[in-house]
Amino acid sequence: MRLTKKILWVFLLLPIFLSNGGSALASDDTDDYTPEITARVARISFLRGAAQIRHADSQNWERATQNLPIVEGDEIATDINSRLEIQFNSYNYLRLSENAYLKVTTLRDEGIALSLSQGTMSLRVLNFDKDRTFFEIDAPQSTVAIRQAGIYRIDAGDKDDTTVRVTVSDGGQARIYSDNSGFTLRSGRSAELQIAGNYAGEWDTTDASRYADEFDSWALGRDAIIAKRLQRADYDKYYDRDIYGAEDLSDYGEWIYTRKYGYVWKPYRNATSSYDNWSPYRYGQWRWIPPYGWTWVNDEPWGWATYHHGRWVYDDGWYWSPYGRYRPRRSWWNPALVVVTYSGSLICWYPLPYDYGYYNYNRSTYVDRRRYNTTIVNNTTVVVNPTPNPSPMPPSAILISPGLPFSKVPLTGVVSVAAIEFGTGKNFRIAPPEVAKKVLSETPSEIRNPPPLPTLKDLNGKVSNEIRAENPRIERVETQVKTGAIDRKIGVSMDGKLHTERIYGDRLPVEKNPNTEVKSGTEATPLIRDTGAVKRQPRSTIIQTDDNSEMNNSTQKEISPPIRPTDGKSDNSRPIYKPRKEDEDVQSAPPDYIPPPRKERQPPIQESEPPRSDPTPKRDEPPAPKSEPPRKSEPQPEQKPISPSEGKGRQNEKDG
Repeated sequence: MRLTKKILWVFLLLPIFLSNGGSALASDDTDDYTPEITARVARISFLRGAAQIRHADSQNWERATQNLPIVEGDEIATDINSRLEIQFNSYNYLRLSENAYLKVTTLRDEGIALSLSQGTMSLRVLNFDKDRTFFEIDAPQSTVAIRQAGIYRIDAGDKDDTTVRVTVSDGGQARIYSDNSGFTLRSGRSAELQIAGNYAGEWDTTDASRYADEFDSWALGRDAIIAKRLQRADYDKYYDRDIYGAEDLSDYGEWIYTRKYGYVWKPYRNATSSYDNWSPYRYGQWRWIPPYGWTWVNDEPWGWATYHHGRWVYDDGWYWSPYGRYRPRRSWWNPALVVVTYSGSLICWYPLPYDYGYYNYNRSTYVDRRRYNTTIVNNTTVVVNPTPNPSPMPPSAILISPGLPFSKVPLTGVVSVAAIEFGTGKNFRIAPPEVAKKVLSETPSEIRNPPPLPTLKDLNGKVSNEIRAENPRIERVETQVKTGAIDRKIGVSMDGKLHTERIYGDRLPVEKNPNTEVKSGTEATPLIRDTGAVKRQPRSTIIQTDDNSEMNNSTQKEISPPIRPTDGKSDNSRPIYKPRKEDEDVQSAPPDYIPPPRKERQPPIQESEPPRSDPTPKRDEPPAPKSEPPRKSEPQPEQKPISPSEGKGRQNEKDG
């Protein structure tokens, strides 16, 4: 009976599992899902006044706006009386003053490199590991390498200034390099570096508090706001660390639990009341962001995380879930999570339903991906974000069939614009009911070929004043200032190379001498202190050889002092040490030994030679013949055998 019931349940649930399994197989949003483009993205988290931005593949400047994505290669210029903040993640925030010019040279998971050619910037680093990442700023003729968490201010000045000022506070530490020097600046100190003139490369340090001004006060005020938001954030509870910017949600909504989707975020009524008939992906603009293509830039101040991660779902109101039904191992950033399709002369889009994987509406749009970096994820080393507790996807959601978008999205959730106006401005409106019904009657998996959206070049500059901007005043009145102490390679840290070149002169540093440490309980011994900052090469000396030739030991291996032969023999393959005449009578002595005054040499006293102790040869046994060693200049005659009697006579004659 139980077996029959199990078989019956299998047949009843089989269509649901098949439909779910087919959707899962068609979906890209699986555990091992990695998008085609994984370039790192930052955002403009605060903007007061006006600023312009230019992307790497464009010659035109656009207006900067809050929540605008920042990618590698972007250039940013601020106007007079402006303040701009860039958020790189939950730990790093950069602020720009008025009349500043910044370029994002490198923006990758491995590290960040920026170029500040004019103006003032303040960098707040809350968490930093120099062994895993790098953060470097190129200023005019100089480079600043961050070494630990803290606050860093850089005053680049303008094109006529000959100094660059770097200030470190709140526990920070940085290495500063010019074209001919390098030094370390620690917390609480400010350094003025000369970058031109006769004193280029010199620096002067003083107390950091002497140069605090209104810009510092504004930056500290922003720090206080962010600290409060991070304290109230729900990281690792409802969302993971990859969804940075989600700390903004605490001020504009609340988390509630639903049976279909688990914990979701609901915006407060006053957070959307200023928008007429609000719905997701309606109030904002489409901007071309390389290498992603068309990207949604929202008007809502809280919308960074909600429009680039997770799903918008409708259940008697709009809610945001940090994840879709199929959650990948990492929360990848997406340009927008919508379904885009054509309906006559209109381009329509609506929020991607909870049950479907990522829909790449930019698939048919040409994007030159070769010029941009991608992050290669190794499944054996990738860091898996902790699952928020409680899980955003309850067990009951497993049996939910994707179904048609018509049952998931209301008609007012479909937004449209004339195809010829797409990407030119904000002329969006809710699609007519008949158009919305037609669009929602087709599943995303059935839209095999997304509509061919126009590229930025196809617009031919036909964009509204909400997007287009004039060239910044900085670029119009001056040429680009050379930044950096060395030519930078994109994606690579220059700190190690500069540290070796500018401080040690491409030589190895001196290793710590263990003899300088005295262990407790041992007798006091004289210490040998280390001298020098680098390992010094042996000095060049000239050595005289036996054939009157000279050899320079600076081009040879280290040669130990030669020893004077004592046996009257010499080795022609080895140089002979010939001391100077005045040193013949001076014996070698320790460094602290002072020799006595030299006395006049007395003639040696001749003494009789002591008798030899050679053993007497045995009787009836001739002594061993002796012979002088042959001389080089005289040939030796052939020796004849000597009789014992002759040998004894000669020996006695020699002794007598």
